[in-house]
Amino acid sequence: MKRSIACIALTLLPLFAAAQDRRSDDYVEYRQAAFTAMGWHFKKMGAMIQGRAPYDALEFKRRAEAVSALSQLPAEGFLPETQDTQLATRLKPEMWYQKERFDTYMQDLITATAELAAQAGAKDKDDLRSVYGSAARQCKNCHDRFRESD
Repeated sequence: MKRSIACIALTLLPLFAAAQDRRSDDYVEYRQAAFTAMGWHFKKMGAMIQGRAPYDALEFKRRAEAVSALSQLPAEGFLPETQDTQLATRLKPEMWYQKERFDTYMQDLITATAELAAQAGAKDKDDLRSVYGSAARQCKNCHDRFRESD
């Protein structure tokens, strides 16, 4: 009986390893999806702020609230075991050696997008330029430091 259990365990071991790899890749895909969704909404707001799209206060607020909620998600996907992913990623390797700084940037992003969501809905888009710019700078700071160029 012990022999049978040992044989089954040895047979299943590669499957568990493969499941772990997929799990790590799931975290990478998760963080990338959160950033993609955030970027989608952020670009739409930017078009309104820059006058490339008509300003709609309610739509801007909806998008700002989405970005604020989404900004809280990606950090969960930066687990140490995702460092050696085989998936395409633009994350610079030095992030793993400057994780504390990265975490600060992520918290700054959460704070800036929460402020943007709180002020969104203003009748005049010019009232939002500063707070939108602050959130955009938080994105840029992290991209400049920890994201590979396209």
